[in-house]
Amino acid sequence: MGFLWVLVAALSVIVLICVFALVDQYQSLELIRAALKLEDNPSPIPFASDGSVKPSLVGLPAELDQQSYLPVLFVSVSCSTCRSIVEGLRRRDFDLVWIVLQHAHSEDEGRLWLEGLGVPLARTTVDVDGSVAQAIGIDTVPAVIIYGSGEPFLAQTLPSFRQLQPLLKPREMAPDMTPPLPFAKEGTVRL
Repeated sequence: MGFLWVLVAALSVIVLICVFALVDQYQSLELIRAALKLEDNPSPIPFASDGSVKPSLVGLPAELDQQSYLPVLFVSVSCSTCRSIVEGLRRRDFDLVWIVLQHAHSEDEGRLWLEGLGVPLARTTVDVDGSVAQAIGIDTVPAVIIYGSGEPFLAQTLPSFRQLQPLLKPREMAPDMTPPLPFAKEGTVRL
């Protein structure tokens, strides 16, 4: 019987050492991710605040200028993160988002990519020549720019769908509050 107690104690020590080793590995992994900047954090994208990036002025439909809240999502056919973000949108309301698809070789290729993901084509622009993204100053995908009545107030990269979710709908406001999200100048966010 004493032998069993010694065996149980030895196994308990081994399990405890393994748990401490896993905690140490997790902490090391977090340090490595932070050092390599692999964290799931969006980066601000600077944009012109002089009214030159209204949807109608950059090549998007003019009716988008009138929407009180409009996330414009920039994705690419060659980006796996972009694909996962668009797939995440299938569970959401597409009526609130406009998608600009980049890096398609042709309009047809872009439309096939979008149809394959179940994206309503009426809410998209296939930016074959990159002119829409260039006019705004978007050079990274996936990215999002948020418009309020035709005026941009936030632009950032999207490392995951998790970062897009809070931007899909404006925050609820009390009657005495101002803008739904903190207004940003040159792509920075005030919190």
